[in-house]
Amino acid sequence: MRVSRKKITGFIAATLWIGAAIALIIFLIAAMRKRDDKTCKGLDIEIMDVKNNLFADKNDIRGMLTHMMPEIKGTALAAFDLRQMEKTLEGNIWVKDAELFFDNNEILRVRVWEREPLARIFTQGGKSYYIDKDFVRLPLSTKFSARVPVFTGCQLDKTKWNSADSTLLQQVKAISAFIAADEFWMAQVAQVNYNEKKQFELIPTIGNHVIVLGDSGSLEARFKKLYVFYKEVLVKAGWNLYSTIDIRYKGQIVATRKDSTVKNIFYKQIQNTSDTTQ
Repeated sequence: MRVSRKKITGFIAATLWIGAAIALIIFLIAAMRKRDDKTCKGLDIEIMDVKNNLFADKNDIRGMLTHMMPEIKGTALAAFDLRQMEKTLEGNIWVKDAELFFDNNEILRVRVWEREPLARIFTQGGKSYYIDKDFVRLPLSTKFSARVPVFTGCQLDKTKWNSADSTLLQQVKAISAFIAADEFWMAQVAQVNYNEKKQFELIPTIGNHVIVLGDSGSLEARFKKLYVFYKEVLVKAGWNLYSTIDIRYKGQIVATRKDSTVKNIFYKQIQNTSDTTQ
């Protein structure tokens, strides 16, 4: 039986590839065994992308790790279950994600992404907690107080939120993110109250009045109108002249004087702004 040169060449090539693959596997196994014989030379912890206060600091992370493995330095690398250690860290309510690995110097690198408070909630039932952008309920800390917008009167006492709660939380998220992004409004808005009419109202730091915001729609236009009203009206007339300032309506502000039931409608100063009529 005659075998073609092409088949012989193919057979030789396949044999060489298989041999190379086996050699690579043997090399990797040997490298892994050699690495497993090594011991941990140290620990490096980094908390990633944190803008607000650290609620889970490096000492907290180190404490959780040493609870799992009391002697980290000097322990054989083979003894570490890095995936289980990641899961344990992620079991902490303040830890959103964790990543553990050994570098080329056998240093255990720990990277932690922390949950960041978006708003502080005071419920009708007297509860208080933080929420993050994923609406995870975060406990208050004895170590730090996050500088975030404060919301009161919210009907968010349930352990599990329903669709109505989710709708309310979406509005809280939008309003909180807008206020937090502007230093002026962070300083001026003492709290955001959710009233019995299911409307948001702003309680200012300066001025004895209530600002009717309504919902989370057209926030940029509404706050722009309010800023112009502050600048063009309240600075001249006084911060305590009005009891309520309603910024819900398109192209105007409706303000009620404390000494009268008369409502003044201001539109000239704010006619260049746009809004959605409620």
